[in-house]
Amino acid sequence: RLGPSVTAIGIMACVMGAYPLLNYIPVAALAGIMLVVVLHTFKWFSVSMVVAALLPDSTREKLGPRFQRKAPRVEVFVIFLVTLLSNWPQGTNIAYAVGVGVAICAINYAWSSGQTFTWRESYGPDGTKYYDIEGPLFFAASNRFAKVMNPDNDPDSVEVRFSSSTSIMDYSAMEALHKIAVSYAGKNKKVVFKSLCPESEKMITKANKLCASIEYTSREIAVPDVEGIAPLPEEVGCNE
Repeated sequence: RLGPSVTAIGIMACVMGAYPLLNYIPVAALAGIMLVVVLHTFKWFSVSMVVAALLPDSTREKLGPRFQRKAPRVEVFVIFLVTLLSNWPQGTNIAYAVGVGVAICAINYAWSSGQTFTWRESYGPDGTKYYDIEGPLFFAASNRFAKVMNPDNDPDSVEVRFSSSTSIMDYSAMEALHKIAVSYAGKNKKVVFKSLCPESEKMITKANKLCASIEYTSREIAVPDVEGIAPLPEEVGCNE
């Protein structure tokens, strides 16, 4: 903490009042200082990680354990692209380059999160069909979710059970739930979405005018007893 503070104070003093003294410092000395800073701040071990990301598994095994660590190829692509856009073509700068890099990483994250969407089908003793959903539900997974449901061949009673890792994250997911509910209602069948988290329930409540056909139940949240905290009045009455 002391080093960066002293550096910041020194730069502020030079810029605000001592800049005439900088004229007496040779440019070669300033260039040498910058080179030393670059040499000490650059993470040299990352070079092998970047190279390893561009090599196949068989080649990395032959080169030894040093090349077993590798960065994701998407991130390596972003590194090269940001470096290129910082200097070329003319008119671009580091701000534009960082914006492009952030956009590519965001798209990659959305794609990767969409691939975690999974489901499992089962039937209850009364003939009810269950869909157990895992993973976030948003624009990258809502289309897959709609295709999973089968209103033509499903029984009259269907329940979609969301896991603890599943939540409705955007309007595309709510629209998918609404279309599914309308499709089942058109076949005189009933579909209920169960175990919605409070955030998902809040989104559906706010958009009730747009997705009034959705029938759902809230997720039950178990509140553990904490020693030293008095029970609620209704709990006392039940115990008596």
